[in-house]
Amino acid sequence: MMFSESEIAQLKKFRLSTEATYSQLSIRLDQLLCEDRLTAYLETLKEKIHAPNKAVAASMFMKRYSFLLVMSLYAMSVWNKGIHFDFKKIWMESEDEKEVWMPTFRFEKLEYTQADNDRQNWRKQLIVDLFANHTDLLIEMLADVSKLSKLILWENVAIYIFWIYESLMEDEKFVAMRDQLFADFHFIVQEAEGNLFGAYHKNPLSRFWKEKTFSTEQQKEIRVRTTCCLFYQTTKDGTRCQTCPCRV
Repeated sequence: MMFSESEIAQLKKFRLSTEATYSQLSIRLDQLLCEDRLTAYLETLKEKIHAPNKAVAASMFMKRYSFLLVMSLYAMSVWNKGIHFDFKKIWMESEDEKEVWMPTFRFEKLEYTQADNDRQNWRKQLIVDLFANHTDLLIEMLADVSKLSKLILWENVAIYIFWIYESLMEDEKFVAMRDQLFADFHFIVQEAEGNLFGAYHKNPLSRFWKEKTFSTEQQKEIRVRTTCCLFYQTTKDGTRCQTCPCRV
């Protein structure tokens, strides 16, 4: 089944694209699982974002890539629709002339499956397809070619999952579905078995969940990261993220 025009418009908020860009940093997702292609991609990205090495480039890559996961989880929890992922038919698009690297995702055919009467098993299969069958493979490859810790890569995923569900549950437009949003969020972050995400005994997202605490410096509640994403190494003045555990 195909998404409606209004649904596509909503998914564009999560960087869905409908046009090819043909830039140096446009790539079909299955090609990212080729070591040589991924290494070359990180080298090109490193120059684009002024990263000092492939490890920093890999971390920034995973933060941007996480919007594809957010897009899928939004469709699952808000519409009970599971985006069909054929990674040979999905492209990460980029525009060379833009200074800030903000890739988008283009599907050659954007289709979905509808939740059935057994929504819990339907949801579980979506998690397997999204994480165990692709994201984990990509994280393994990124860690191998960049020598970056998988903990950083998984937390880069986790922070955006926390963000999308907390944002939706705080939004009055979604008040009628808060119970389902909370149930999905709790399942993904706390209840889901590790093997739904790959070869893990424990859920790789759960270790990063913590309550927000009040920051006197920022005068608001924040959730301090467990790991540093290395973003500061791409800035001229070494500016760190507001939630960086290395802030003093």
